[in-house]
This record gives sequence, C-alpha cells and structure tokens, in this order.
Amino acid sequence: MITYYSFFRNGSPILLALTALLTACGTDETNYAVPDEICDTPIAPDTLQALLPSGEQLEAAPSSVSIVMTCEVKVDAKLHIDITGFAVLGARDPSEHARSLRLENPVEENWGPDIPAVLADDGAVVSLPCGAGDGTDAMLAEIHVYGDHMPEDERRGRVTDFTRSYVTGLAEQLNCDARPATTGSP
Repeated sequence: MITYYSFFRNGSPILLALTALLTACGTDETNYAVPDEICDTPIAPDTLQALLPSGEQLEAAPSSVSIVMTCEVKVDAKLHIDITGFAVLGARDPSEHARSLRLENPVEENWGPDIPAVLADDGAVVSLPCGAGDGTDAMLAEIHVYGDHMPEDERRGRVTDFTRSYVTGLAEQLNCDARPATTGSP
C-alpha cells in the first residue's frame, strides 16, 4: 500500500528553506564604490552606476597608444563599458564612424556648436572640437556598453546620460571651450 502525504502539510518547511536559500543567493548587491572619475575623466557617478550590474569589484583602467586612448570599465573582471578616444586633426563625422560600428538603433543629435553625436541602445559616438594638446584639434569618443542587466526600455536613456557626463568631463579634462548642451536636440 502506498501512502500519500499532503505536500502543504509536510513539504512546506522544505519549500520555505529552499526559497530562503535561493533568495539569499540571488541578491543583487553592489559592493564596489562608484567613482566620480574614470580614466582621469570626471563623470557623474550615478550615470556610471546606471550602466553597471551589481558585483564585488569595479575596475576602470586607462591605456594610451599613440593618439588613441582607451578606457575599460569592468565589474568582477567582466567588461561592461569600453571607451575609445581618438585625438585627430579636423573634426570627424560621428555618424560616418558609427555606421562602421553597427550600433543598435542609432539616432543623430546635436549637442551644441560643432558637437555632433550619434546615440544608440548599446553605445555612442561623439565629436568634440578640442584636441589633446598634442597638435590635434578634435576628439572622437566611441563608447560601447555591454550586458543585459539593464531594463531594455531604459537602456538608451542611461547610455545617453553617461555619454553626456563622460564627454562633459572629457571637455573639462582637456580644457576645451566647447561643452555639450545639457539636453540634446534631434
């Protein structure tokens, strides 16, 4: 004879313990400090935090190769933001550059006099009329954002906010006269 026991009467303590264990293992805690500067460029920390997942350790490491400067932002050794800055002679058209990157849903904006931008769901390209002090007279910033930890409907706004913060900080760092406007115009 087989005896059946009610799950609700005898199995509920097991189910409660399993739920508590899974909840404890699945917490989305951010245990790293979000800086107000990455790769020597000031940014608004909340715009950076909005692009990053939870994790234990944040790294932002600059490197410089000739007239190309890069910055990688990692959480727990996983790449989440990749920034490349090109110091150039003569302004570059960011829309032309963005076409070769195959960004998701790119939209062109104008952030001020001579500051064209291309914004997308997964990155941005912005031209800043200011050189790096080495004979160049313009910077082209290329930003890529990776991961699926953000709500899809908020992703573009978060990328735009971070890009505006980063380019503003880059303009300050390079002592440029040009600064992005506080809001874009289509």
